[in-house]
Amino acid sequence: MKRQSAGLVSSLLLSLGLICFACASGDTVTGTTGTGSAGTSGSGNTTGQGNTTGKAGTTGSGNTTGAAGTTGSGNTTGRAGTTGTGNTTGVAGPTGAGNVTGTGSAGSTGTTCGASFAVQSTGFVTMPSKAGTCWSGYAYTYVDTYGSTVSPSSPTPGYSACGSPCSLTMTGNILAVTGTNYSFEGLGFGLGQIAGGTANAEVAPSGTGLTIAFANTTPATLPLRAQITDGTTTWCYTVTGASPVTIPYASFNTKCYDTPPDGTAYAKAPINAIQLQIAGGTTAGAVNVTITSVTEN
Repeated sequence: MKRQSAGLVSSLLLSLGLICFACASGDTVTGTTGTGSAGTSGSGNTTGQGNTTGKAGTTGSGNTTGAAGTTGSGNTTGRAGTTGTGNTTGVAGPTGAGNVTGTGSAGSTGTTCGASFAVQSTGFVTMPSKAGTCWSGYAYTYVDTYGSTVSPSSPTPGYSACGSPCSLTMTGNILAVTGTNYSFEGLGFGLGQIAGGTANAEVAPSGTGLTIAFANTTPATLPLRAQITDGTTTWCYTVTGASPVTIPYASFNTKCYDTPPDGTAYAKAPINAIQLQIAGGTTAGAVNVTITSVTEN
């Protein structure tokens, strides 16, 4: 019994010695999970090291005011889409660039037409084109320089005082002229004028031809010609039948007086006037011609 007690005492003392040895080498039991080692303030997730103020995501570094998306850098006033750069007034589609009077729709003068050919008291003619635009211009007369006469004379008074209803009638006397150049006189009206204007712009025909209604008591020995012109080149057609006459555009020719016409056929180039002309030659005579109406087919 004494031996066992002694052994038990020895074991107890040995255990106490080991415990004391552990205390002397490390910390206390409290120190194992205590402040200052793992996860302590100032080491792990401590203020000032991890997600601390002033480092990651802080004011002034990441998405700070004045850097990304700040006023004055991105879509700022005065750069993208600002007045004067993007679709600003006076750049895209300004007045005078799009479908303006005399520029947009070919053949349009900006004048309103009625449903058919009409002449105002001032001699201003309007007629709707096949395309639906309005052809308009002032009526006038013209005559050779060989001594033939025409009334009313143009430019003054022309048809400016023809009254209402206005009749586009030309009267006069044509002289006989020998040689290669013959006498002539005629009347016509512009196609690209506005009321009160003097410019006579060209218009582009879109139909197949013209139907002209007229009256003519001039002697048959003096040919009647329908003409279209751009002011430089004139295409003509010799009228042999009664009124009205329908003339395909391709039948107008620069030398309609030749048989057969051997000039250049009209190919619907822009024009600025329609005319009826009496052509002279070796025969003189009294002239009396009226344009009643003109229609584009």
